Amino acid sequence: MVVVATKVVFYLSVVLLLLQSALAEMMEEGKTKAKTVLNFYHQNSDNGNQVYDNSGREEANVFEPMIFITHQITEDTAIDFHGIFDLWTAASDTRIDGRTGASGEGIGAQNRGAGSIGVRREIGKWSYGAKAGFSTEYDYKSLNGSLDVSRSMANDNFVLGLGLQYYDDKIQIFKNLTTPENASLTEDLPRKILATNISLSQILTTKDLLIGNLTFSKATDTLESTASTVNINGLRDVEILPDSKSRYAISTKWIHGFENDTSMHLSYRYYFDQWDLSSHTFQYSHFWETNDEGDYLELFVRYHNQTAVKYYADSFDTRQVFMTSDSDLEDFSSYEIGLFKTHTYFDKKLLGINLEEWNFNYGAVYYTRDNGLRYGYLQTSFGVNF
Repeated sequence: MVVVATKVVFYLSVVLLLLQSALAEMMEEGKTKAKTVLNFYHQNSDNGNQVYDNSGREEANVFEPMIFITHQITEDTAIDFHGIFDLWTAASDTRIDGRTGASGEGIGAQNRGAGSIGVRREIGKWSYGAKAGFSTEYDYKSLNGSLDVSRSMANDNFVLGLGLQYYDDKIQIFKNLTTPENASLTEDLPRKILATNISLSQILTTKDLLIGNLTFSKATDTLESTASTVNINGLRDVEILPDSKSRYAISTKWIHGFENDTSMHLSYRYYFDQWDLSSHTFQYSHFWETNDEGDYLELFVRYHNQTAVKYYADSFDTRQVFMTSDSDLEDFSSYEIGLFKTHTYFDKKLLGINLEEWNFNYGAVYYTRDNGLRYGYLQTSFGVNF
């Protein structure tokens, strides 16, 4: 999943945050929320300088079902679960791995399984949460956990939160690519990530909400990608990156409601890291309520601009201490647009089960950036409360 990892993981992290936030609110004791999400993703490019065979081809296709479940154990305690299964094909992965397979055909289609289980408890003005999860694929395994605490103040108009996440990962990378007969994957190599974030939300008026986040994370040990290579005077070899990377981000979002059943979300994020990459990301979302039942339409546009890491080059004349040609780490600007429609129904019966609420969502997103990469995905979801 090397080629699609950073693109899909970014998208997936956004989806997870949105869905988990929607499922986090406390319900009546004994109630359950469940939501299934299905994504179809396609990306392509002919300018990936990290691709082993010099074709630049970054084509990938992903089929991704997800499930989210929250159950209210007591009035103030809830548990939640999410599970993900990815099935994908990636042209560059298959070509590079063909050098290590006995048949010379590579591994073809690949898959990833991931899941987590968490608990949340409210005590007065305080809310506490803990989560443990895993992810596994042929070249990457992860165990992770998180803790968070928040407190509401000023008559619940202001909420301050603190979160901590830890990832204990194992990764395999290709080696000996300059000698085809010896090309192979390494044994499991360590990668550890520790992240912390401070969040706040403030109700400004009856129509305005301001949200802010400060995030710091540090990754250590093996930070190379499995199949990212560099061209050194006409010969291909694996990328080489430092064994430490600190990252910082600050983001803010303003939500404003209008009189005519519409609202807007305006957000900005500034990011910089130890490798000299910095970025600015702007997003505007507009929501229209289409009827009194809670149906709505969402249109969003997103712009992102970043600089390259100091170790990046399209190719190298001689071997450097650190070097990468990963297209995700070069300078580029990107543009994204998406449209989603949500239908909500109340007091319905499905397969003999009385449902208090169920909703159906579908949409499409298109993304392009000026270094050649482009992708699109279709998403559909179905959620129920019972």
